[in-house]
Amino acid sequence: MNVTVCNPLLRTPLSLIVDDSCPVINLTYYWIHQRHAWKARHQPGVSPERWEGNASQLKKIPPTIPADFAYEWAEWCWENGVKGKFSLIPYPAGVGRVDEGFSNFPVHEYQAWLRIYREIIWPNFDLTPEMLTHTAVVDLDTFTLTEEWEQVEWVDPPVDNKLTDYIITAMEMLDNVGILCEGVTSPGAFGKRQEAAYAKAVLTASQEVTNNPRPFYFLWLKHDELPDVPIWYAEKEKGIAIASIVSCAGDWFGGWTGYDLGNADRFITEDLQGGRLPPILEKELPCVLVGHWPGFYFNGEKSGFDVLKTVKARLNSYDPDGTKTLWMKNSEIGHYWMAREFTEIVVIEERMESLPVTGKREIKLSTQFPTANFTLAIDESIRHVQVNEWDLRQVHSRRDFQRDTFLCEGKQTFIAFDLEVGDTVLELIL
Repeated sequence: MNVTVCNPLLRTPLSLIVDDSCPVINLTYYWIHQRHAWKARHQPGVSPERWEGNASQLKKIPPTIPADFAYEWAEWCWENGVKGKFSLIPYPAGVGRVDEGFSNFPVHEYQAWLRIYREIIWPNFDLTPEMLTHTAVVDLDTFTLTEEWEQVEWVDPPVDNKLTDYIITAMEMLDNVGILCEGVTSPGAFGKRQEAAYAKAVLTASQEVTNNPRPFYFLWLKHDELPDVPIWYAEKEKGIAIASIVSCAGDWFGGWTGYDLGNADRFITEDLQGGRLPPILEKELPCVLVGHWPGFYFNGEKSGFDVLKTVKARLNSYDPDGTKTLWMKNSEIGHYWMAREFTEIVVIEERMESLPVTGKREIKLSTQFPTANFTLAIDESIRHVQVNEWDLRQVHSRRDFQRDTFLCEGKQTFIAFDLEVGDTVLELIL
């Protein structure tokens, strides 16, 4: 009997990553101000590069992004089933700490932001720090800003305890406001030249702060390669590992600047044939999109948000009956790929004497990596399925194929259930 692990519920994972979010302030406004001030101190007379932003655009960029917009955006995502990862920068641009408040801004705005993070965004999006400031590196002894930049000098960060302590501090600040982060987000290319050390530091920090042995990190955005979910530092018998969530598309909503409008066609064209997403979906690989919070707001015009709505409408047309794709959090993708790789599957055959034509098969799964909607394909036509002595319901279409069901298509059977730590026994009647 051939047994294969499939995508969850036979659907391709979709996920939306949102970077550069923080309470109250518009990070872009402060990032450009601080970067250009740094430029004047260290490189006088040298024109800023494109990635450093355009100071002439600052008059268009508001210093704040209101909680009302966050509520509107989050409610729309909730209603439309969009899931993914959402950044919460703990000490954005050094303006204020998320666990202490923002003294130069209205208290009610800060409190409203925290309610939206916890109550509306968090149920469908992993909340992660995007390290501490997303601008200058913080001296942890004095909590002042240095002349180094998180996404410049710390592309090649120190690989000793300093890196781990930095990430621990970021996670602790979210923990202080009641948010247990499932992983972290790299500000820019933070950690890219020391990825092994970076992944290890995130794993160590996650275990220390949130007691989470299976976190993720977001570092790579690859426009011209097929995505994957690399797993680092797996300890199979202990259920410990860390997943790298790799994006395949973005940022084509409104850019990190909030003044570079994107285009829905770059994701998926109106005829559903062109753009980056269709070939990834066709190969049934994790399809992770990236946007930046200032770009969705687009200086109050919400133009990037409109691009997101268009992309979502086209994805709905691509998958009208919901049988091809499944919106997932980043952590859910990471957990599924860990379980896929580190679950042992043993098939035991047993002929039932009372049923000379049919037979009984038993499949034993052993894992320390739990996940939802674990889905198996079995090259047999099966009449009855039990998982740990629990009868699964047979369905007759992919639309109805959900957890705790099984589906027969020709001589193949698909089975979906939540995989738990330890042993899981499937009993099959052919």
